Amino acid sequence: MRTNFILGSALLMAGMVAGCSDDPAPVTDAGTDAGTLVDTGSATDTGTTTDTGTTTDTGTATDTGTTTDTGTTTDTGTATDAGSATDTGTATDAGSATDAGTTTDAGSAADAGAALTVIHGCTEAMYVDRRTTGERSVTFGGVVGSAYSPKCLIISAGQMVSFSGPFSSHPLRTGVAPGQSGTGSTPNPIANTDSGSSVSFTFAAPGIYPYHCMFHQPSMAGVILVR
Repeated sequence: MRTNFILGSALLMAGMVAGCSDDPAPVTDAGTDAGTLVDTGSATDTGTTTDTGTTTDTGTATDTGTTTDTGTTTDTGTATDAGSATDTGTATDAGSATDAGTTTDAGSAADAGAALTVIHGCTEAMYVDRRTTGERSVTFGGVVGSAYSPKCLIISAGQMVSFSGPFSSHPLRTGVAPGQSGTGSTPNPIANTDSGSSVSFTFAAPGIYPYHCMFHQPSMAGVILVR
């Protein structure tokens, strides 16, 4: 009886020992596995967090190569270019301003060539100049006879000439005497006059103005030259 009890207990213990060796994953094995729970490889990985390579890169921020480039800023080449500003070539060009060729062109105002085309026998030497001195008067008849004195007279534009004599005996006619060569300027201020003893005419424009006696031409004829 005692022997059977001891044998039964031994078999029971052997069974329990065998049962324990067959179970490979005891309940308490996961609780004590600190391999996963304490893995701080990712949590403390500061490789990216503390990478100051980009953050402290002041290569561009302190690049003063362009900022302090004074090459363009202080370029005074155009600002102080006095070449155009002081160019007096045009401003003092006296060629046009004082061109006496046009201003004092006597050819147009009193063309001596045209004026001295012989009309009524008046040549250069025969003209009496009364532009500045002397009486601007032409007389005829009486002691002068059938003639004009002076017959060739020079005056200035705007001046007046008086004709004195018996117009009834020597009717005054404007223009070139019939049969004579040459032409005068127009309009001719000398008007036909048949009576009286004095008449005056103002010659406003330069030119050559012939006149004659209706009865005694061509010997009695003259010219007023206006310059």
